[in-house]
Amino acid sequence: MAGIAGLLVTSEDTDSNHILQKMSEAIRHRKCETYNTVRHNDALCMIVGPSSLQGPEDDLFFIDFNEDLIISEETQDIVSISGIFGVVAIIVDNSGVSFLRTLDGTRALYYGTLKKNIAFASERKSLWNIGIKSVRALEPGQGITYSWDGKLTMERFATLEKPPRIDTSREEILEVLQNALKTSFDRLNRGTSCAVLFSGGIDSSLVAFEVANRCANTHLVTTRSEGAHDTAAATRAASILGLPLIIVELSPKIIWETLPEVIFSIETSRQMDVEIALPFYLASKKAAEIGCTTVVSGQGPDELFAGYARHITTYVEKGPKALTEQLWREVSVTHDANIERDERAIAAHGVESFFPYLDQEFVRISLSVPVEWKVSPFGTPQRKVIFRELAQFMGVPEEIAHAPKSATQYSSGSAKTLLQSIIENVNELSNLSRKKVSRQVQDVLDEIAYQIRMPTVQKKDRKLHLDLESVNRFLDRREGSSSSNTR
Repeated sequence: MAGIAGLLVTSEDTDSNHILQKMSEAIRHRKCETYNTVRHNDALCMIVGPSSLQGPEDDLFFIDFNEDLIISEETQDIVSISGIFGVVAIIVDNSGVSFLRTLDGTRALYYGTLKKNIAFASERKSLWNIGIKSVRALEPGQGITYSWDGKLTMERFATLEKPPRIDTSREEILEVLQNALKTSFDRLNRGTSCAVLFSGGIDSSLVAFEVANRCANTHLVTTRSEGAHDTAAATRAASILGLPLIIVELSPKIIWETLPEVIFSIETSRQMDVEIALPFYLASKKAAEIGCTTVVSGQGPDELFAGYARHITTYVEKGPKALTEQLWREVSVTHDANIERDERAIAAHGVESFFPYLDQEFVRISLSVPVEWKVSPFGTPQRKVIFRELAQFMGVPEEIAHAPKSATQYSSGSAKTLLQSIIENVNELSNLSRKKVSRQVQDVLDEIAYQIRMPTVQKKDRKLHLDLESVNRFLDRREGSSSSNTR
């Protein structure tokens, strides 16, 4: 949730205070409250961030979301960046301004140019708000340095390597996996009030089991439409685990009212991303309302342990080596495909996100597990076989460990309910078959994105006649809040 916005100013005619104010307004949900300024000759670096923005020297600042940034006293260089919530580090010294992003990919940093100046922030919307449309992302494990005269250099300080295959017994692998995962969960503050994004499947159930062992105030939150798979699965699993379950309604009306907020929060109108983000967004909203400060996600095991049907297909048709390569590629891009979207949906409500399965040691070990132990094409279950064994090994009851689970947008019912909300609210589509309306869903989402002024979406020739009351209310809230936050 914690975020940053900043400027490297090399042009004297820049109204840097006004620009930085507009940047911070766009991500006020991330509680950017602390201002820091560093001068170097005629150049200026200005940063606004959380109260944890700190540094041992006046000319050296760090963004460290978990206070786990290790500094060498002799060189003042970063020798290790780690932490429960991921870290983006900003170093200001005589050479310029450097940005570093940890390899886990759970915290993003974007940057772009404004005249001769460099702007950077935790979310794209912060840069959009000052007129920067061409926004670039810092990749996990990547560092960039802007010299004080505006020159850019880029380097990679960490890479997700392809680990060698573990050659040991199944029981020993389970022990190693357990130790790494427990270490990840142990970074949770035991006094934290936690909400678990809960579906009743194995991924979120193991998360719930481990979080409840550490945080006394643990809530399970599931978002579902009427009759959705998650309702029965989550209720049953929560009862077995003995943990309180909060069910958040997902109806066509709620979705139509929420779409502008969700699209703005996740910074994309891509249909699959919206369908996945909707339940996360609403669950995190409820978590914030009941006083939770951290939302824990079970994202990761599908990519690490072959949880999709396509993984079985690859294994059967192309063999174990091809599946090993496929999993490594999917984990390498999961920050872009999944995590950045999920993190923004959660952060929109001012709460922290935690992705325990993305701990780098756990990722490394998981990728080294033989894929023959991850899939069983002709067995039951077929997918995530050893991960289900791990969950039982760590204490999750067998009846949960072997329960089937669908993708979020299907198990929560968000895909079907989104389609129904469009049928009910877009007059020109209301008389068409569901199949024909389904082909128009992306156009509707793009139209909403255009109406809320997302710079990445261009106006299309064909105009959809939408009920834009929810869009207008969204814009009124954004503009009214910006006015009230003027410094």
